[in-house]
Amino acid sequence: MELSKLDIANTTARPRYDREAGTLVGSRCERCLATSWPGRAVCHRCGYAPTTITSFAQTGMMLSYTTVWVARPGVTPPFTLAQVKLDDGPMIVGHARELAEGTRVPLHVVLVLGEDPEMTPLFWFEPAPDVPHADGSWAAAQSG
Repeated sequence: MELSKLDIANTTARPRYDREAGTLVGSRCERCLATSWPGRAVCHRCGYAPTTITSFAQTGMMLSYTTVWVARPGVTPPFTLAQVKLDDGPMIVGHARELAEGTRVPLHVVLVLGEDPEMTPLFWFEPAPDVPHADGSWAAAQSG
């Protein structure tokens, strides 16, 4: 069996976001259509290679969130992390901001990219009360 090298940039060299479009950039498998963020050279679901670099929707559904009380480099606690299923892409974990006390999930959210590419975090999610989603529905913020 002969193995060949994939002509794909190293993980750290692949794009993770498109600042102009305001989107996260990952990969989509041409065979099974699985999505990943950050992008992968080989599909995590079926093992097919290569994958296609793609931009994902700026909107998604926040499925869960938690408050973190332990400091991380560049991030002072407390801060909120959320599990978000992007409308046309993968499920990712990212920072969440502007959540009202008692916010209930699921909640439509919108991606926000920071203006400074050196800041931490580079992106976060906020409730999206007036943003159309990839499926044509409109978000409505929920609070408890």
